[in-house]
Amino acid sequence: MLRCSRCLLGVTLFGVQLLAAPPLTTIQDILYRADGDRFTGVVIISWKTFEASDASNIASEVARVTVTNGNLFVQLVPTTTANPPATYAVSYSSSGRTQFTETWVVPASTVPLRVRDVRLAPGAVATPGPPSTTTVQMTDVVGLQSALSLRPAMGTGFAASRAAVINSIGGLDGAVGNLSDCLHVDGTSGACGSSIAPAGNAGFVDNEVPGGAVNGANTIFTLANTPNPPSSVALYRNGLLLRQSVDYTLSANSVTIQAGTPQSGDMLLASYRVAVALPGVGFVDAEMPSGTPNGVNTVFNLAQAPNPAGSLAVYRNGIHLRSGADYTASGNAITFTAGAVPQTGDVLQCSYRIAQ
Repeated sequence: MLRCSRCLLGVTLFGVQLLAAPPLTTIQDILYRADGDRFTGVVIISWKTFEASDASNIASEVARVTVTNGNLFVQLVPTTTANPPATYAVSYSSSGRTQFTETWVVPASTVPLRVRDVRLAPGAVATPGPPSTTTVQMTDVVGLQSALSLRPAMGTGFAASRAAVINSIGGLDGAVGNLSDCLHVDGTSGACGSSIAPAGNAGFVDNEVPGGAVNGANTIFTLANTPNPPSSVALYRNGLLLRQSVDYTLSANSVTIQAGTPQSGDMLLASYRVAVALPGVGFVDAEMPSGTPNGVNTVFNLAQAPNPAGSLAVYRNGIHLRSGADYTASGNAITFTAGAVPQTGDVLQCSYRIAQ
C-alpha cells in the first residue's frame, strides 16, 4: 500500500512538471541618463495578482532587475491579454535612491520589445506597443461615450477659418459669406450694420452735404442716395433740425426747401438710412410726443419706450436738447426741467431706437 502511494505521488509531480509556463514577452533595451552616460542601477518592477491569457494565476510580487552599463533585459507575462488587463509599476533606482517611476503595459510579442513599446503615457487609454497591441474599447471607459455624445459634431457645411454656426441638428457648420461680413445671431451674414445695404454703404449715411448751389436762389438739393424710409432723413440748416413736409419736402433723393431759401454761407447737412435691416432693432423717426406745449406742462409721452434709453434724441424747435440738463426720460415719458418747459407754439421732435 505504501509503494502505491509513492507511485501516485510520483505521477502527480510528473504531471505538474508537464504544465506549460505562461507566455512571456522579452523587454530588452539600452538605458541612458540625461547626461548621455549609460544607466547603472536597479529597475524595480511590481505588480498585483492577475490571470494570464492561458489562465495562469500570476501572484503579486516585486522583481529587482540589475542594469549594468545600460543593458536592460527582463521577461514578463503580457498584461494586455490578462483578465482583467493589468499593468506593471516600474521604478528606476540609482545611487541608492529612486530616480523616477512609470507604468508598463506589456503586450504579447514573439520579438523583443523596447521600453518605449511598453511605457504607458500619462492619460493614455490605448496600450502602447507594436501594431498588434490590444486597445481599450470606448465602452470600457466609464462615461466616455456620454461625454462624446454631448460634443457637437462636424456638420456637412463645416469649413476651417470660418465662424462656427450650429445647424438644425446640432452640428457645426462654417458661416457662409464674405470674410468682411458680420454674423447675425440666426447664422446669416451680411455687410456690417445692414443685411441689405448697397455695396460700399453700411446702410447709414451721416452728415452728408446735399448737392446743389447755396446762393439765396436755389431751393432744390440732391442726396447721394434715396433715403429708405423717407422719414429717416434728418436735415439740418446751420445746426437746426428742419421739419419734413413743413420746412422741406422729399421726393426720392430730391430735397426742396420750403421755409426760407438757403443763403450763401448757410450749411446744410443730412443724415439718413438706406434700407437698413437689423434683426431685433427698430427705428422711430421724427415723432412728435403727446402732450400740450403751453409753458406749464412738463411731461410728454412717446408712443414707445426707447431701447436703449440712450438712443433718444429730443429736439425743440430744431435745437438738440441735452439729456439730464434739459429733460429726463423714464420709460416712454419725457419730463422737462425748469427753464426748458416747452412754450406755446414750440415744436418737439424725437428719434430713437426700439427692441423688436
